[in-house]
Amino acid sequence: MNDVLNGRFTIIETVSEDRLYKAVDTATGQMAAVKKWVNGDSYFEAELEALTSLKHLNVPQIICSFEEDGCKYIAEKWLDGEPPKKLSTSKDTVNLAVKIAEFISAMNSSQCPSRIHGDIKPSNLIVNNGKVYFIDFECSVVTEEVKRKSKDTFKVIGRYFTAPEVFYGRQCIQSDIYSVGAVMAWMMGGVDDDGLNLSRIATDSRLKAIIKKCLSYKIESRYVSAEELIYDLKLINSKTDINISLTKNFCRESFSVFVDCNVFFAWEMAVAATSYFGMKACVLAVTDRTQRKINYFSDINRTYGTQNVKEEAIPCYFSAASLFKRDASSWLAKGLINNTSEAGERMFYSEARFPGEAEPENEEYIKDLIKWGKENFDCVIFVTDRYDDKPAVKNFAAECDYTIATPLANVDDIEACKDYYECFGGRVLYVAWEFSRESSLPEESIRLIVGEDNYLGAILRSDEKNFKRNFAGKIQPIFMAEGKEEQAGYVQIINRLFRVRNFKKGRV
Repeated sequence: MNDVLNGRFTIIETVSEDRLYKAVDTATGQMAAVKKWVNGDSYFEAELEALTSLKHLNVPQIICSFEEDGCKYIAEKWLDGEPPKKLSTSKDTVNLAVKIAEFISAMNSSQCPSRIHGDIKPSNLIVNNGKVYFIDFECSVVTEEVKRKSKDTFKVIGRYFTAPEVFYGRQCIQSDIYSVGAVMAWMMGGVDDDGLNLSRIATDSRLKAIIKKCLSYKIESRYVSAEELIYDLKLINSKTDINISLTKNFCRESFSVFVDCNVFFAWEMAVAATSYFGMKACVLAVTDRTQRKINYFSDINRTYGTQNVKEEAIPCYFSAASLFKRDASSWLAKGLINNTSEAGERMFYSEARFPGEAEPENEEYIKDLIKWGKENFDCVIFVTDRYDDKPAVKNFAAECDYTIATPLANVDDIEACKDYYECFGGRVLYVAWEFSRESSLPEESIRLIVGEDNYLGAILRSDEKNFKRNFAGKIQPIFMAEGKEEQAGYVQIINRLFRVRNFKKGRV
């Protein structure tokens, strides 16, 4: 073995025998990590492709690659630090897991196509002053390549940290989430010489339930996305005072939602879309009865701009063909919709004259209305009243990207709601409304009733917002202040909607 590689890198230490070296880059005087492969080793190509395509502060900076004496090498900037510590505190474990999950999210939001690391384990993590670096991308693969690879081309070397489906060539994003769970279990003492042993983790640990979900044998039982995992992890450390860090590089394809008989939920969801995700959102009531609730929840002190028509009592009917050729600005000027100063005037809602234009029993009209909404807004939410508008319910449920039901979190209401929507056909997603951790049906039970894939999450009961929505004569913005757990529920729901769309590919 030469002491100098490529005439440039002077070896000062052998970190791994005939595999990894610490060296001085004589061209710059900086320290470098030099990794070696024999010619013909396909994992060299995988590592090189990943390091050159991933542009991320937590990935080693590649210096160069070269061949010498029948071997191939990659030189990277040397990273000081050490692997995470075993038997860490719950807080330290959560903090590290959040950073790993944020990296997984970045690989699947900023990269095109999305990428799987494939070998997340303690020895492939370098921690330095709170920052986490990710090394060893030999097993990394973009998701589009997984189907083209034979199962025996995957290098499975992360004992206890490799998801079971990897052994069958079914590597996926949830495989990395499995590895995060295994790393957390290892840090909390849940990995011993016999493998994973979660009984060694305290039973009262809130983290244990998250670890178990990450480590589910079935892919579909794990977290759907890294964002979901981040949400649950951050809720542990800070309880209700949370500051959710969300990727802003999610798929911005516009989407439509139908919410039946819950204007409050529709309104708060729209505000979450505008406040946290920077979307342009619109809530549309298609009946007079529902519109009265929209009027109640919106700011009664709103003012009209000079471009708006003020003669609200004068109808201005258009044919459907004419109506849908007009953009949102025209609708605003005609008084069909209005907007709030909330979230930088990105939130819009139907005005009193809009239901008079709507034709909820006309299937073609509904199709045109939904199409118009998605062309003018990132998120358009339609609201009707359950039981009273069955033709409208059927049409919107059939045409919107998502139908969301919000039953109270008890058996009777959930089952009644489920029976009602089953008569219309199609898939319905469920949110547990006014959920109480003390008295409501446990979320595990709700999932069993409605189906794991159909459950979006819970909106917690709040006496404060109940007072605000029921106090006649004056209504302030009902969305909770930033950082409240009640608000986080909406953020979680929107994240899950994006991932449902991403993984299911199309209408659900």
